[in-house]
Amino acid sequence: MGPTDSASPNGSANGDYRTFAGAGFGTLMVQLSTGPGVTPAVASSRAYLRGALPAVYQEGDFGMRFVGALEAVLDPLVAVLDALPAHFDPDHAPRDVLDLLAAWLGVELQEGQSIADRRRLVRSASELGRRRGTRRGLELALDLAFPGVRTRVEDHGGVTWRADQRGGESPPAAFVVYCDTPVPETTQAAIARCIEQFKPVQSTYRLRVKAAKKRDDA
Repeated sequence: MGPTDSASPNGSANGDYRTFAGAGFGTLMVQLSTGPGVTPAVASSRAYLRGALPAVYQEGDFGMRFVGALEAVLDPLVAVLDALPAHFDPDHAPRDVLDLLAAWLGVELQEGQSIADRRRLVRSASELGRRRGTRRGLELALDLAFPGVRTRVEDHGGVTWRADQRGGESPPAAFVVYCDTPVPETTQAAIARCIEQFKPVQSTYRLRVKAAKKRDDA
């Protein structure tokens, strides 16, 4: 039983359908589908995969869809590689990478520091390294680690000399760090650790913290 509209056993066009005539057993109607007329959206802004294909493959819908699926899977990895310099920039690095940078540069971060203060500290790590063991380096370290606390360093200095050229013990180097802002004991301990890290070697110091005002009982 063959179709009345088929002129040949190979099939003929009938609108949006193509009719294939069987050998007297029946008729199969197949609707042709070409998919959407537009090219799938590019998963990557650079289209690094589909742009590298030969032109003959770029004209096919299936090939573009297949490559687009690969771009969607590989885009996160490619994006990390593209933005790798920014990952190691103190102004843009994620928190975990920022902590890693601080460890590489030998900077000790405080748990209570905000992300902005941590970025400032890592950004100034090179200057801290150059000035470590000096008064300016200690002042910079305290300012970066405790931006809301007013501190000052007083070093009287001095030179020891003897007219008879005989050797003698010189008094140990010492300095005083004043904290003009009342802070809790935990912050005082953190300030002391910062001083120990950046003070000159074999020097002693005293930390004087301003006491909080006592409230008058009504």
